[in-house]
Amino acid sequence: MQAHVGRPKDLEKRKLILEAAKALFLLHGYHGSSMNQIAKAAGVTKLTVYNHFQDKENLFTCAIEQTCEESINARPLCLNAHSDFNACFYQACELAMNIIYLPEAIKLDHLLLELAAEKNPLALQFYNVSHQRMCNVWQDFFQQATRFKFLRPDAIEKQTDLILSLLLGVRHHEVLLGIRPSPDQQEKHLIIQDSIDLFLLRYSPV
Repeated sequence: MQAHVGRPKDLEKRKLILEAAKALFLLHGYHGSSMNQIAKAAGVTKLTVYNHFQDKENLFTCAIEQTCEESINARPLCLNAHSDFNACFYQACELAMNIIYLPEAIKLDHLLLELAAEKNPLALQFYNVSHQRMCNVWQDFFQQATRFKFLRPDAIEKQTDLILSLLLGVRHHEVLLGIRPSPDQQEKHLIIQDSIDLFLLRYSPV
């Protein structure tokens, strides 16, 4: 994220600007949200917005990073030699599914697709603070699982790709297109169970 420039900032105004920016970017997209609109929604002047954020790109990056942090809230999934691995694996999958299908997360994916379609360099920054962050949590989990011999060793990137593919599948694309609803709790449970069963066919150490 780019460093902020300018005079010392009023933290309360900065918070108001970020909250307004998050709401507008998720509602109207990057191009559909102007600095004037954000300033008005935050109850500050446009000059105040620029005193806190050097440009719209910088504000967007900060706002999306904060939104992803709040959505993912990625805490390490800690294992030890005595862990009930299947229960921990289920918990990790459930956490991922609940995050992925948050209404805010769906809106974030729509916004990412909008930027990617126009080859906007902001798409990569966006990806790194959202999807890549989720991948990092899974990779750490699989490293631990391999270390404690709950799983057969393999490239953690392959393991991460497999579990996310199993959990999301074609359905997630249909949800993003608006042609299918997000799964309910019972559907999530079945998806998770099937995903774990298929994953362990490949990586169970037994």
